[in-house]
Amino acid sequence: MRLAGMVAVVTGGAGGMGRATAMLFAREGASVVVGDVDADGGAALVAEAVANELKVSFLRTDVSRERDVAALVAKAEADHGKLDTIFNNAGIEQPVTASDAITEDLFTRVIDINLKGTFFGCKHAIPALLRNGGGTIVNNSSVSAFANVGGNLSYAASKGGIMSMTRVIAIEYAARNIRCNAINPGVIDTGMNQRNLDKAEDPDALEQKWRSITPLGRMGTGDEIGEAVLYLASKQSSFVTGIGLVIDGGRIAT
Repeated sequence: MRLAGMVAVVTGGAGGMGRATAMLFAREGASVVVGDVDADGGAALVAEAVANELKVSFLRTDVSRERDVAALVAKAEADHGKLDTIFNNAGIEQPVTASDAITEDLFTRVIDINLKGTFFGCKHAIPALLRNGGGTIVNNSSVSAFANVGGNLSYAASKGGIMSMTRVIAIEYAARNIRCNAINPGVIDTGMNQRNLDKAEDPDALEQKWRSITPLGRMGTGDEIGEAVLYLASKQSSFVTGIGLVIDGGRIAT
């Protein structure tokens, strides 16, 4: 088991990519502490984990609030004595909006959850990782940090910021045995993208567009993302730091 004896924190772990990753981490031997604003989803996750004899616990966490994120990391240390890895996954979408029509409230909300939430996760994980002699950080960025079709300025700005933050931390803490990497998913079949489809004027056309810009011709799955996060969180990637691992079915290559 690739994470045997390790302790992991996953934000945004009640659904989508975070849920798939949390369950994979637990199946690979980790004790996983999940944070999310979705308390019902968190309870369902824990119930499934318990039924499968996996070690998963939950704390309701709003990543835009620093004290919530601090409490999540503290729970991992209090319950399990250490922290080995954190997956800063929590994030929200931006409705397709012309850049000159984005309100301050919308921009602030996306930045607060996506970028500031990732910052809080890194800030509070780093001391815990140092107390443990090192560890790994994986941040959830996006192909939107590199390639865009427009209409998502606040989302793209948040994800570009996450990539820059990832590189800074990787360089700053490399000598202290902390590796920091990011994943850059393309179009993934998650609740977030389902909401985008539900809001679209023509959902079928939007889904076809997603498929057409992805050379593999389909959306990715949460399990496929989880495998990539597992690689970056584990000793398999022991000489990898400061990268953005693109998981997009070939979109960036076009």
